[in-house]
Amino acid sequence: MRKVRDWSAVIDKLNKSPKGELTVKMGSPGSAQVTRCRLLAEWSNLEATTKGATLYLRLKG
Repeated sequence: MRKVRDWSAVIDKLNKSPKGELTVKMGSPGSAQVTRCRLLAEWSNLEATTKGATLYLRLKG
């Protein structure tokens, strides 16, 4: 069964985090890459990288 994430809630959590960083485990390396591209297209204050199936999110600045 596929896990559906509320990415707005994830970004809110990122904004509230003390370091401005968040790690998200995805289902596969491909889904991590696709999600990274989608998030970068939607939010301009975001840096996103992947390593395998892990998505690393960081606030710019």
